[in-house]
Amino acid sequence: MIDTQLAAALRSVMDSPTDHKLLGETFAQWEGAGKRLVRYPEGKVVIRTEDPIERIHILLDGKCQVLNHGSDGKVVMAGNVLPPQIFGLYELVAKLPQHTADVQTQTDCIFFSVSARVYAQQLTINTEVASYSVSFLATFIHRLLDRSDRMTLHTDRQNLVWYILESCKKQKFPVVLPVEKETMAAELNMNLRTLYRKLAKLRHEGLVDSRKGKIEIDSQQYRALQRQLYENI
Repeated sequence: MIDTQLAAALRSVMDSPTDHKLLGETFAQWEGAGKRLVRYPEGKVVIRTEDPIERIHILLDGKCQVLNHGSDGKVVMAGNVLPPQIFGLYELVAKLPQHTADVQTQTDCIFFSVSARVYAQQLTINTEVASYSVSFLATFIHRLLDRSDRMTLHTDRQNLVWYILESCKKQKFPVVLPVEKETMAAELNMNLRTLYRKLAKLRHEGLVDSRKGKIEIDSQQYRALQRQLYENI
């Protein structure tokens, strides 16, 4: 049987994000038959690497960080993510028995949690669920390839400039980046000392400023960083 509730939930989160205040009311109507609305506080590990694929977690509100485990045991931050995200979908489609990364909340988060069995069944019979899933996976793969290209083809400075530019998108200037230096270094896969040296050089060149230990950038600096990045790629 086609699950119109799951299709409606995906349509809502992928096409027209629901107002934060109405999330509970909106998604509560689609609960039942393996689907439920769940809330987690900041700092909660929602998914652990090697957990069995039992549920698909659709991020509706809040911010999470994704952590990868290397073969040497080193934990590398793959990035911070915002809605819409469908955790576990890649593993489900690839028929992997376990999750491949940790997911931890960075703020209070709301998820629409779906039984993996229900989701897998709907992928085969529900064209709307399949369409939204393919769309998300295309975005997911593009993000992975983009990150891989940057890490292998760009210098540390270029990666740092790109990170700053991305953090300024859709923000009003001047922008103060709220991220901690340790988090930024982990996301860039960069030694913390190296990050401090690169930031000091950008400040010396007048390309960024500092406010209470955070990176601050105005519109003129943003344009200068854009020119420098794309002229050197």
